[in-house]
Amino acid sequence: MLKVDVYVDRGVCRVVLNGELDVETVAQLQEVVGKVEEHTLEVDLSGVSFVDSTGLKSLLDISNDWRQKGGQMLILRPQPDVAEVMRLVGLDRLLAQNTAPGGEER
Repeated sequence: MLKVDVYVDRGVCRVVLNGELDVETVAQLQEVVGKVEEHTLEVDLSGVSFVDSTGLKSLLDISNDWRQKGGQMLILRPQPDVAEVMRLVGLDRLLAQNTAPGGEER
């Protein structure tokens, strides 16, 4: 199960995820992101307890799409286990991240 909340402020869309980002829930994220028109997309993973390869690929695809549109995507505050998986597969080097507790830095 995945809960998705969306907040828009000053040209920035923050998508806050809570739950698991996996093959069963990735379509939810893609649907929400497909409606975003802001230049900057922030994906807050502080509430994500699990991510599988489908979830990781989706984050990479979204980031690539955002760059192609001239925007930027930033990953905010991944949980330690999620951050470790991202590091192990090399996504920490491919996706811009902000691990600050409040995720306020941009």
